[in-house]
Amino acid sequence: MALFPSGIALHRPVCKSCDVGMMAARISPDGDGFELRQFECPKCNHIVVERVATDPIAGQRLVIGELRPPQ
Repeated sequence: MALFPSGIALHRPVCKSCDVGMMAARISPDGDGFELRQFECPKCNHIVVERVATDPIAGQRLVIGELRPPQ
């Protein structure tokens, strides 16, 4: 796995048509905290697009006061 500009490791899928490792073709922003990753198969040219969170904590609501010290 390689790190890309977002700092998130890139998971390279395997082509479902011919079982070959796909290559990253394009990465583009897709709203706050997400990016679109396009992969192409070098053998059959099959394309897969994944929407990935660039910051897994972004968009999650934190509840204040939920954690308490042990009694």
